[in-house]
Amino acid sequence: MKIHAKGHAHVRATHAKTLEFTGEREITPRATCVVGVAAAFDEEGLALLRGPVAVRLAAGPHVATGTAVVNPHHEVTDRLVLRRSDHASPDTFAFRSTLVASDLDPDFVAALGDPETEVTLTLTETGPRRPLVLVHRRGLPEPEGRPGLLWRAADASVDLDAARVPDEARAALADGGVIAASVSGALEGVSQTAGAWLADAAAQGARFDVTGDATGTVSALLAAGLPVAPAVHLGRTDRRALAAPAQAELARTAPAPVVFRASAADLGVLAEVLAGSAEDRRIAVPDGHPDLGHGVAWLPLSEAVGAVGGEEDERVFVLAPPERAAWNVDLRPLLPLLVEQGVTARTLSTVLRPFGISRRELYDALGDAPADRSASASQGAGPRNKGSRDKGREKK
Repeated sequence: MKIHAKGHAHVRATHAKTLEFTGEREITPRATCVVGVAAAFDEEGLALLRGPVAVRLAAGPHVATGTAVVNPHHEVTDRLVLRRSDHASPDTFAFRSTLVASDLDPDFVAALGDPETEVTLTLTETGPRRPLVLVHRRGLPEPEGRPGLLWRAADASVDLDAARVPDEARAALADGGVIAASVSGALEGVSQTAGAWLADAAAQGARFDVTGDATGTVSALLAAGLPVAPAVHLGRTDRRALAAPAQAELARTAPAPVVFRASAADLGVLAEVLAGSAEDRRIAVPDGHPDLGHGVAWLPLSEAVGAVGGEEDERVFVLAPPERAAWNVDLRPLLPLLVEQGVTARTLSTVLRPFGISRRELYDALGDAPADRSASASQGAGPRNKGSRDKGREKK
């Protein structure tokens, strides 16, 4: 998208950390980062931009280019700021910018000092985008701010209470689009089809943002490919609490995922607590991509301790249960029934993997080839549907 502005006699363009367009018509010489005034900003257009962007600044024959990353939490105001650092205040549109005011050559700056100069800033997504699933409970006010704009401009929508997921939603997921997902009640009550679709979305790298999820724990569970229940919620914790007997015992033995908020540095304490476990426990950690919503990556805990940066920043983590814990409630008799109802072995494998259940164990529990069961189930559905249609004709 393009943003148009004008030059100004007080443009100095000497700031070494930022570059700014402002909606104000007048500036002082102290505004050393401003390169364009009287700018008009398209709120919706800016809100829809996500991820890495190419930056192109032009004034007459002068052009300068760079790259930046859209700040997930930016708010469109009467100024647009690009920062070289990772500072993510709401007035920062993008950070990690390779183009700042002091990068412009003297001739370019001289052109910007002419009030008659037309200045254009072009921002172009360079992607690839990750899918974004915005989850909202019907009956509540629509999401506000940037999530609300993305919600209203979503590429597809999904009713999580319905028995079918629209093809448009599956296509948007594959294309890295935005999907507006609505539910009438708690997320624990979504339809079986919707639950499988949510798990598949997570497997495809989707990010999740849930309206009203102030702690981020629900979004983290969905991004990890897990249902929101059952789960053990520790809330906000720290190294001392994680090492305490009660929480340590929960982490060692809980038969469901353990979700908590802590600093990355505290993962080392968790690794010490679980050091005597038979296996290296897996943990879902933030994926490190700055974008709206929550995205995760599954890692062995031993690798996650050194892989998650920003030690002082609090994050939401999801610890998988011990490898065999999921079978404490014997799910095996249910698996053939789920396959006969159209749930694919691939979906079951995705959902059960964080619980430590391997694909081989899943196949053993099914007893024979899942593909054969799925095929027979779909073949069996044909005559039943046909019979229903025939009965309908007879009634007419």
